[in-house]
Amino acid sequence: MKRIIAYVNTMRVHWLVEELQNIGVAEIMATEYFKSLSQASRFEFLCVDELVEKATAIVHRIGTLGSPEDTFIDVQHVDLNAGDNMPPGQRMSILQKGV
Repeated sequence: MKRIIAYVNTMRVHWLVEELQNIGVAEIMATEYFKSLSQASRFEFLCVDELVEKATAIVHRIGTLGSPEDTFIDVQHVDLNAGDNMPPGQRMSILQKGV
């Protein structure tokens, strides 16, 4: 299982969610950041290893406006069976589990 973290254009989050759900991504967490001249969203989701290439291509095609050099996409391995330090009842999603 992989966790994909990307910073995307906030105005494109809706379309990005739709496209990722179409390929089978079931849970997505987006956090928005606003400054006077910029808007970005931290976008995280889990996907099976076989979908990583397709999912990152969708993130770049829909979630960004720039070239690959202007895009941040990080792919991390996630062990769903590993423990975490968050107290029981505090975590609402597996995406909140530390890696």
